[in-house]
Amino acid sequence: MAGTTVVSGKAEAIVEATGENTFLAGIARAISTENKVSAYEKGVLYFSKLVLKIVSVTIILIFLANIVLKGFSVFMEILLFSLALIVSILPEALPAVVTFALSKGSLKLAKEHVVVKRLSAIEDLGNIDILCTDKTGTLTQNKLSLEKIITSDRAKCFLYGALSCTSQNPFDLAILGRASNEILSQTKKFSIVSELPFDSFRMRSSVIAETKRERLLIVKGSPESILKYCSKFNGRFARQEIKEDTEREGREGKRVLALAFKRLNLSKRQDVIKEADEKGMTFLGHFVFEDPLKTTAAEAIKLSKKLGVGIKIITGDSKEVAGYVAEKIGLIQDSRSVVLGQTLEKLMGEDFNDVCEKESVFARISPEMKHKIIKTLEKKYAVGFMGEGVNDAPALKAANVGIAVSEATDIAREASDVVLLKKDLRVVVNGIKDGRTIFSNINKYIKCALASNFGNFYSIAAISIFINFLPMLPVQILLGNLLSDFPLISIASDSVDIEELRKPKTYQLHMVLPLIISLALVSTVFDFVFFAIFRNQQPAIIQTLWFIESILTEILLIFVIRTRRIFYKAKRPSFWLFFFTIIDGIFIVVLPFLAFGQSWFHFVTPPILPLLVVFFLIGLYFVVSEFVKLIYFKYFKPRTSVIN
Repeated sequence: MAGTTVVSGKAEAIVEATGENTFLAGIARAISTENKVSAYEKGVLYFSKLVLKIVSVTIILIFLANIVLKGFSVFMEILLFSLALIVSILPEALPAVVTFALSKGSLKLAKEHVVVKRLSAIEDLGNIDILCTDKTGTLTQNKLSLEKIITSDRAKCFLYGALSCTSQNPFDLAILGRASNEILSQTKKFSIVSELPFDSFRMRSSVIAETKRERLLIVKGSPESILKYCSKFNGRFARQEIKEDTEREGREGKRVLALAFKRLNLSKRQDVIKEADEKGMTFLGHFVFEDPLKTTAAEAIKLSKKLGVGIKIITGDSKEVAGYVAEKIGLIQDSRSVVLGQTLEKLMGEDFNDVCEKESVFARISPEMKHKIIKTLEKKYAVGFMGEGVNDAPALKAANVGIAVSEATDIAREASDVVLLKKDLRVVVNGIKDGRTIFSNINKYIKCALASNFGNFYSIAAISIFINFLPMLPVQILLGNLLSDFPLISIASDSVDIEELRKPKTYQLHMVLPLIISLALVSTVFDFVFFAIFRNQQPAIIQTLWFIESILTEILLIFVIRTRRIFYKAKRPSFWLFFFTIIDGIFIVVLPFLAFGQSWFHFVTPPILPLLVVFFLIGLYFVVSEFVKLIYFKYFKPRTSVIN
């Protein structure tokens, strides 16, 4: 049967549903209907369409205007010029920048125990506003040790507890690890004839164990799920005392499993455990376990706050334990600030939405409620969800970024976008940081390419109408486009200021469109100033000087756009960005003086004085662009939805 693994032995099964009616098929339908498109893909698609529309309309108008004013005799010359302009404005290095940035990022993430199943998931990882995570194994070590047993009959409690340990989960291993050889030898006298494994709905497991003289129903699970089925209590403990004691242990961060039993009719064979059989149980005692916190948990919470990422704990554990852990790692101030699943089930509409948004810790949460919480949060935020079980698959698929651990079930890993080789919250938070760095650097390229290309594009196109020669030859336009791509591509490896890591939403492309337009206008204005100064020079000199001015200003614009701070207070640029900037700058200035630059690209040796004027304009352009950027970030406050 699909989804079933037989380790050993033999079994009889009753088929209750087949094909599309099975539980596994329901999960498969849930995850197959969630078609996920990354925020990055949406942004690039939007800007690609925008640039294509603007370029198409502008080129047609410029081409027709030149033909009307200059006649059909220059048809081929204007056609080549127009084609070169189209090439110059399109950010053709974007695929290379994206591929390099994502590939480099995926390798870095892999070294940090994060494996992405699709490259665009790196962008989504960086975009996460809220990360929903479990507690066990992520914030705690999941290395349970049995600290004590509260019971009036320790031997019986240990024996029945050992009989109920039919799986290899940490609770069972901790109980068996503390059981004496005498207890373990006694368990061999019993045979397990029926079993109901633990699940997140029942919050308990049940077994029927028998010998020739007795048949026992043993139930083990959360104290609240066990107590409601108990009518008898072994020893001096009463229901209220047990409840208070288990809650007190929980507030101290201890995990508690309660144990109850019931003697069954030995003469009546019973191979199936029904819920009705679990009524009228005798409470035997409870096991208290310690699960130490990970030393990295508090550090991960601090880093998440710096990045503006909201952490929400969604666990099936008790309210007290979840609150204790959340308070210890610094996520909440009061350990009582925990919302129970049964409380959420009573809420509807906006009340439910508000609780999901405002609260940080949720306990005794069912898989269905996890999915509902994720879908609710996604209405306003980019959500990451960590899960590992079969029941987590719908929530993993629904989340903007589904994160599974390597030990997760096959269906959970299949539904996820990211697989953790090490289950640790710090690993995920570091992955978010790396994703934001990649996200930021790709955006740097797009912003710089659009601002400089649009500025030069419109100035060259407009000026070509009013002069009787081309302001820059097609071959020179294509060469400049190629040379400027080297430092632009290397921006994928650049360092990033903390402001961009803290609030990535404010750096989404549509949010900074006013900045791109403003810097493009600065570039256009300086191109017109350039033409006004050198309009009386020979065409070849104007073309040469304009080539130097347009490419150097485009390279310098990188250092304006790479930070929202004043340029000298930003993080130092990466080695490769600095290297290609220097090499490119030297080559651009020297090229017109070289023989092959003059023969292949039709440059001329520029006079010294005009060349110095060009250098002055370039420096002034950098200062003005820097001023415009600082004004933008000081007075223009993009709306953000980042969780603090």
